[in-house]
This record gives sequence, C-alpha cells and structure tokens, in this order.
Amino acid sequence: MSDAVAGDPARPRKSSLASAGGSTLAARVVSQIAQLLMFIVAARVLSPAEFGVFTLVGAGSTLLFIVGGAGWREFILGWGGGVRAVHQAVTYSILSGYILAMLGFIAAGVIAAVFQLLEVAWLSLIFSLCVLFSPMSGAYSAILVRKDKVKALAIASIASEIAGLVLGVLLLYRGWGVLALGASKLAAQVIYLALVVFWAQWRLQLLLTGVTVREILGVSREILFMRITGFVGNYASTFIVGLFLGVANVGYFRAAERIVASFSELVSEPLRLVAWMVFRKAADRADTPVRLRHELAGEAAIFFPLLLLISGPIFVGLAVVSPSLIEALLGQSWLPAAPVVSILAISALLLTPAIATEPLLTVAGKIRTFTPFAVLNSAVVVVALFAVTRFGMDAAAWARVAGCGFIFATSVWVQVRHTDAPWWGAIRGSAPIYTALIAMIAAVLAARALAPIAQSPALSQLLIETLAGAIAYFAIILLVRPSYLRTMLWL
Repeated sequence: MSDAVAGDPARPRKSSLASAGGSTLAARVVSQIAQLLMFIVAARVLSPAEFGVFTLVGAGSTLLFIVGGAGWREFILGWGGGVRAVHQAVTYSILSGYILAMLGFIAAGVIAAVFQLLEVAWLSLIFSLCVLFSPMSGAYSAILVRKDKVKALAIASIASEIAGLVLGVLLLYRGWGVLALGASKLAAQVIYLALVVFWAQWRLQLLLTGVTVREILGVSREILFMRITGFVGNYASTFIVGLFLGVANVGYFRAAERIVASFSELVSEPLRLVAWMVFRKAADRADTPVRLRHELAGEAAIFFPLLLLISGPIFVGLAVVSPSLIEALLGQSWLPAAPVVSILAISALLLTPAIATEPLLTVAGKIRTFTPFAVLNSAVVVVALFAVTRFGMDAAAWARVAGCGFIFATSVWVQVRHTDAPWWGAIRGSAPIYTALIAMIAAVLAARALAPIAQSPALSQLLIETLAGAIAYFAIILLVRPSYLRTMLWL
C-alpha cells in the first residue's frame, strides 16, 4: 500500500463542499466581529498617535509572519502525493517559525538597549512569540482542510478570537495600552495552535530531507515572493503616510484600513477556501493538461459570478455608509477616517479577482507565472503612494485605488492566459448585479436625505441606511436573476 493511501489526509468529500464555505464564513464573521470590537475599544481608549505606534510595530512584524509562513500551508493544500512531503512541510514550518522568532527577539533587545523604547520593545517581543507559533498553525490548518475537518478549523478560529478579545479588552481597561493588543494577539495564536494540533490528530514526524524538497521549496519560494510583494503593496501606505503626514495620520489611515480589511477578510477567506477545494477537486478529475484547463474553466464559470455577487454590495455599501459607520463605531473624533474608508472600499472591490489567483494558478501548476506581475503590482502601488501621499490621506487612498486597478487587470489577464478562466464572460454577464448596486446606492442616499433619519443618532442612521440598501439590492437580484441567490445559498 502506498503512503498516499495509508496515511495521506483525506480529500474533502463532495458533501463537504457546501458546508465548507458556510462554516468558514461563520468563523470569519465571529473573527471580524471580535477584531472590530477590539478595535472599537482600543480606538476609544488609545489616542490616534498610540494606535499609530501599534500600527507601525505591527506592520514591521507582519513581514516576519509572511516569511515564517512561506507557503507551507499552500503546499500542503495543493500537494497530491504521499504524506512524506506533508511531514517535511510541517517540519519546515516549525523551523521557520523558530528562526524568525529569534530574529524578532534580537530586534526587541536592540530596541530596548539602544533606543530605550521599552514599550515598543515589549510589543516587538510579544509579536515575535506570535511569529514562533504562526507557521505551524498554518500548516496544521491545511491538514485539517485535507482531512475534511473544516468545521473543527472554524471552531478553533472562533474560540481563539473570543479568548483574545476578552483578554485584550480586560487589559486595555487595566491600563496596559498598546501592550494589551499584543497580548490579545498572542493569546489567540496560542489557543488556535493548540486546538488545530489537537483536532488534526496528525502524528508529527520531523523530516528535513526527501525527494520532494525541491517541490516544497519551489512552492514556498513563489508563495513567499508573492506575499512579500503583496506586503510591500499593502503596508507601504502605513510607512509612507507616517513619513509624510505623521504618526497621528497613520492612526487615522490604519483605522480606515482596519475597517475595510474586516469586510474584505469576511469576503475573501471563505471564498478563498471554497476556491481551493473546488479547484483542487477539478484538478483531481483531470488526467491531461488540456482536460485540467477545461475542468478549471468550468468551475471558474460558477465561482467568478459568485465573487461579484457577494463582494459588490459589501464594498459599494461600505463606501456609501462610511460616515455613519465611523461615527457610530468610533465617535466623531475619528471622522477624518471616513472619506478614506469610502475610497479604500473601492480598492478592496478591485482586488476581489485576486482571491482566485493563488489557488487557481497553484493547482494548475502555473503559480510561477505570476511572480513578475506580483513585483510589478507592488512597484506600481509604491510609486503611486510616493507620488501623491504628501497631498493628504485622501490622495494616498486614491493612489491605492489606482494600484489596485492595475492589480485587477494583471490578475484577470494571468488567470485567463494560463487557465482559460472565463473572467470576461463573467464581467459581461453580470449586468443584473450592476443594476442592483445602482439601486442600492440610490436607496441609501434616499434614506440619508430623509430629515428624521438625518437627525437621528449615528447608529440608528447606519442601521436604516444598511437595511434600505440591502432590501434594494436583493429585491433587484430576486426580480431580475433569482438564480444568483440560489448560487449564493450553495455555499
């Protein structure tokens, strides 16, 4: 018996595909609610400048998370051979977490000894501990997916986020300041790792060598390169805003990014998991390269309209209701972030095609083809930010929109070029969605214009605007293309 049969984590069963997106969505909803509540409490306890300091330290630590993760999770999800390679990938994840954490500890020591910034040093130390555990967590989460234990993965995410929220809020009100946010993240990371290791029931074998080393490191290299270039594009705004506009504006800008990111992750994470499962299943059915392209294109024809159907109302709606949202959640002192939220919501909408890029190209064996485009995408974003950020936060946000428009074009082109992904047909055939979005915008603006609503508290105004927009959107979809709603319920 081959080890692929004897020990390989099981492929997701057909019956599990429908529930995978739902359970992941539930986990992301709880996760984003927990993170948003933490953010709201932190925004009311900390000043924009303090929040800016946390943002800058967190952005620097994110690079360690990216390098530590290095694509081990993606390799395990996409691997179709025996279990030895999975053991190797898990081993590399543990080793990379250890090495990157040591670098973080050294950096924290330098910050404390040389610059005498003790709070920043402690925060860096906490983040380094998170880096120690994060790569292994990602590897074991991939094993859970391959074992068809997506619900267990969702439970682990929910439990860890709630625990982190409770601890973080408690420490914030006890006066820990920005360290409370770091402690919250560390607690969530430790609990998540413990749960995924427990549920994976995977007997760990530390293996550094084997015939698949080249394949593992090849996938890792490409994923890592894409993630680093993505990091440059995503976090360049944080450092550039700090350079040109000061720490307080970093706080406002990051607050806007955090709100948009909450909605973005709510959309992207469940859909990305569904994409991995669907495209992996399509690859398993194919026995030739031609058949593989055909199978992937067929699955994409269903998946792409789903992306537009779900992401459109969320990001367009966020752009329209942002003033009410900011005032209701954070208070009037954070209103300068509202225009930035509206603009960044447009950029998030433009990034939705990229959700399919990684799983689609990895399964097709074409992930390396995107590397030069990833570099070019990040370069375009950074150049645009450097060019206009000096003119203010709104200008920086519009620079992000321009960069994301370029990413939209490259993502669609590469997917079409290498997998026959039917993006152009999906875009042309989504006229009912565009009509529904226009109706949604009109309904929100009409609700806002009503005098009684305009004079109501911000939270009430937000709820009324959201309800009016949602009713208008789904009413048009139901009247024009009810099959879209059945597609959405397929998740």
